[in-house]
Amino acid sequence: MIEAERFLVSSSDRDKWLALRAEGVTATAVAKAVTPMGFKEVVAELRRPRGIPDNNYMKFGRDQEIPIIDKLATVIDITPNDWLISKDLEENRWQMATPDGLSSDHSVIAEVKTTGKDWESWAKVPGHYQRQVQWQLHVTGADGCVFAWMLRATHNGEFIPAWPGPKYVEVERDDSLIARLQEVAHELYAELRAIRG
Repeated sequence: MIEAERFLVSSSDRDKWLALRAEGVTATAVAKAVTPMGFKEVVAELRRPRGIPDNNYMKFGRDQEIPIIDKLATVIDITPNDWLISKDLEENRWQMATPDGLSSDHSVIAEVKTTGKDWESWAKVPGHYQRQVQWQLHVTGADGCVFAWMLRATHNGEFIPAWPGPKYVEVERDDSLIARLQEVAHELYAELRAIRG
């Protein structure tokens, strides 16, 4: 179980959630920073924080998170989560993630996406999403992740779900990838500390 104190802030308090995320390394950042170009981009964002950009694709994805989790909950023990979670409360507090769902015993997390392309299998899911999931598993200590995706379509100029329910796969921890992500995260955190002084 994740200790209650490791649930740092809900994303419903968006300003505080963004501010706290900026103090550490998140799943989004470390997933992107694995490549040399991605690392440079993340460091540039650390130097000039601009918040999380928003658009209709992202809004549709956010709006679909709870409905997708609710549909998963009919077959899997999972409930929505919007809390920023830390790895621990001491030296690794800066390692953070906000998985979209948690099982009641916190042994399984969920991550949901909306997409314009059916990925069909985990192997076809973009690499940065695979890395994001592994960082979330590291931070939470969960054994596995239910990764779900919903195809989006356009109707009368609006995004709508293209399927009655999401597709999903169960993903196991990849300790070798997690070790690589930890290396990248420590490099990012060193850059962050140097920038913040």
